[in-house]
Order: sequence, then C-alpha cells, then structure tokens
Amino acid sequence: MNDSQLQPLAHSPDKAAIRIGKSTRSIYELIATGEIRSYKDGKRRLIPDTELQNYVQRKMAQAVAA
Repeated sequence: MNDSQLQPLAHSPDKAAIRIGKSTRSIYELIATGEIRSYKDGKRRLIPDTELQNYVQRKMAQAVAA
C-alpha cells in the first residue's frame, strides 16, 4: 500500500461529516452529546475513524431492531 492509498486514522469534523454523509453541525452535536468521541490536538478537533465506524454500526443495529 502506498501513501496515496492510506486512510487517515482521524478526521476533522468537516471530513468526518463527509465520510458518514452528515452535516458538520450534526457532527458537532454528536460530539456534544457524547455519541461520537473526539479529541483536541493543538487547536484541531479530531474524530478517530473507529468512532465513525462504531457510530454507523450502532445506527445499523438500531435500524435492524426497529
């Protein structure tokens, strides 16, 4: 795998929104409610890719249960 194929381990809120098809505002709301965990690195807010994957998995499980 070369550098152009590497996926980031964490995303800015803007990139996270694109990744899961939500608005940036929705991402900040999910962070505020604790549904998605994030961390600060200097001035940047980052969301681990695993958090996004877990969020989508939880939503899929809820859809199946409904």
